[in-house]
Amino acid sequence: MYRKMLQVVISRYVVIIFFCFHNQVLGQNFKTLPDNIDVSKSSNGIVNLPENVEVIFKDFDRYTKINAPNGKPIHIVVEPGYSNQQVIYARKVLINHLTNLPGTKYGHDKTTIANTMANNQSILFLFKDTKSFQGWFRSIERKGFEVNGQDLRAYETILEGTDGYMAQKNPTRDASYEEIMHFVQQWGIEQAHPTLSQDLFDAFWDARAKNIYLIDDDETYEYFICGFEAYFDMWAHDPENDGTRENEYIPISNSSLKVYDSKMYNIVEGYMGNHWLYLAEIVDEFDGHFSLFKDENETYTNKSQYLRKAALTGNKNADLTGNSFDNSLFGNSGNNKIKPLGGFDIVDGGPGNDTAIFMGKKSEYILRNQDGRIIVDDIHYYRDGQNILINMEKIKFSDNILNIIDIK
Repeated sequence: MYRKMLQVVISRYVVIIFFCFHNQVLGQNFKTLPDNIDVSKSSNGIVNLPENVEVIFKDFDRYTKINAPNGKPIHIVVEPGYSNQQVIYARKVLINHLTNLPGTKYGHDKTTIANTMANNQSILFLFKDTKSFQGWFRSIERKGFEVNGQDLRAYETILEGTDGYMAQKNPTRDASYEEIMHFVQQWGIEQAHPTLSQDLFDAFWDARAKNIYLIDDDETYEYFICGFEAYFDMWAHDPENDGTRENEYIPISNSSLKVYDSKMYNIVEGYMGNHWLYLAEIVDEFDGHFSLFKDENETYTNKSQYLRKAALTGNKNADLTGNSFDNSLFGNSGNNKIKPLGGFDIVDGGPGNDTAIFMGKKSEYILRNQDGRIIVDDIHYYRDGQNILINMEKIKFSDNILNIIDIK
């Protein structure tokens, strides 16, 4: 099936999805990367782009990939100016979108989606900025080259703990989830998951008819993202103060999505589940308090409340709070205060002088030392749940502070 190139412009953000003329037999102008680029010897999975690649890839200096279940790669190429830390993050988001979620309607087996993306020889292009992207794209267009891919730019890739992420009034929008979902939908879902694609179209036209989705188009890409970002509360702070997502979509939060567009709510949850799967690595320079628990006074927690795993990095004396999910919480080499909250949590303080903080009195917890790992069970399980503490030096209760070394 042939597809034309489509350009979608969204307010301040310009999203360009590459649709090459693509049939079962690819033309001689179709360009891709070798399947056998070895990243195994790199500690972070990122390597220099080999010299023997097609000329259209010469503007990129690094390469990474994920391997689909069929053993073939889904390629990622990186332009100078896009940091390795951002590359790792983008790769984690791609893995997140392709990870199986047992028990869900659409996401229980994403094998065929990932395999289709690999079979399509699709490429995620990580650019420094819009100018470099446009220059590269015009160049390959003039030469008549074709690629199967999606772009993502450095200014769109917002890491946890950065100033843009933590901003109180108007945090910088992280477009990584959107662009990478476009990538997955275009080169995987549309061919490999007809049930999801059809249900998306049904919900799309229903939302158009009810004036919930306000854009006059006939593609589901932007509609899917509007629902996706509403489910995960990325617009709950209502930056335009008009109760919509940039005059495109009425629901802007998880709760409003469930009320106004229940079909989309079920689609997102049925494909993505109800939380992020990846480990959020809080950037080295962060030296404050990072919370996975929703705090009405902290705008960034609209988004961070859907994290389940988080790690402080670097050596700052930063603090970390969990949420009601089963959390994995990691300290850095500084002195950290970590509050796990509910669920079954694993807390590893790492190096430094670290303190685990619990809400109740010491008498309300059962403490055990199992081969150097401290088990802390709250008798009010809904409050602090069950916790395994590793590499922690102190426990702070509401009425007492204990040294871990004294727990036998």
